[in-house]
Amino acid sequence: MTTDEHTPEEYDGRLSLLTETIEALRKMLESDHSLPTDQRMFARRLLFLASQPITEAERMLPKPDRDADSADERTPDSSDDYADAVTHIERQLCWLIRSLRTVQPPAHHYDEQPAEKFTTALEYATALRDILSSVPEDSPILADAEDINPDNVDPHVGGRGNGDGRWLEYQLERALGRWGYRAATRQHLYSLEVDVVAKRREKQQQPSDWIVAQCKDWTDDPITPTALFRLCTVAFACRAMPVLCHTTELTPRTENLARELEVRVLELPDLERAELPAPQIAKPTMEFREWEPQYRARDDRGRFPLMFRSEPGKRFSYVPGFKPVGKDADYEPIENDRDGDAHPASGH
Repeated sequence: MTTDEHTPEEYDGRLSLLTETIEALRKMLESDHSLPTDQRMFARRLLFLASQPITEAERMLPKPDRDADSADERTPDSSDDYADAVTHIERQLCWLIRSLRTVQPPAHHYDEQPAEKFTTALEYATALRDILSSVPEDSPILADAEDINPDNVDPHVGGRGNGDGRWLEYQLERALGRWGYRAATRQHLYSLEVDVVAKRREKQQQPSDWIVAQCKDWTDDPITPTALFRLCTVAFACRAMPVLCHTTELTPRTENLARELEVRVLELPDLERAELPAPQIAKPTMEFREWEPQYRARDDRGRFPLMFRSEPGKRFSYVPGFKPVGKDADYEPIENDRDGDAHPASGH
């Protein structure tokens, strides 16, 4: 079929089925803790990479008339397991590739046409067969599609084993740019390398106007307190708030420390949010209908040693000039400088 035989409603219907199946597969991976950690992490990363060209191609296709009834059947395919979900994703992508090959819509500022972008997404989706052990290696869709031959994709997809962590740093840099920051990667503080540093273009008078981030694009090793202490030390030295972006798991002790030190812990789905997520300050209880007080991070953190409590400026704050307010994660500027927490050379 050619493009002029398909309506915008048909493309919209196929894209809806495609995105719904990808989201369903993403949720399956998030909730399935029976999978080895490396399979879960690689599969989630491949889905993330497949979604990017799909989103770009969708912006280039003609928009349907939302008031008109679509002629395409909009009922999602049944995907009870990983094999079904991957097959359904491949089916929708092959349909889109074939239908867009003859006549292409304008590419505008993009360097690739929609069919090429969907082919890129198909490459990442097909690589899921090499990652998930329960999915057959041979695709029944591609076996009948002699006109479509996606290239092999490295399952590391630019991760620690292939790109030395730059892939995840780049994803965080892009997200920070969308959240109103100017960001840079691979910066140095004395002899330490900092993965990402950022500052808000328009200050909000919050400590989060300055950010230091560490990216851990790991597959199986959990993140231990040592990595978190290094991040917080660099953040204190830079007078910035710490951010940890990772693709693995945190040990229980690391999770508690992240809450107490108000570290923003981001995973790949968090990079799709509309704004910088706030730090986690409380953990849900495993009990049901138990109403005892739930202590938050600042309660668990404790206080300074008695000798320091009466000293000016001795409070927990990454950025001088701000003081914590309440028990959550709020700060407010200090209106005067009687705190003694300014630089000694200030005003000279």
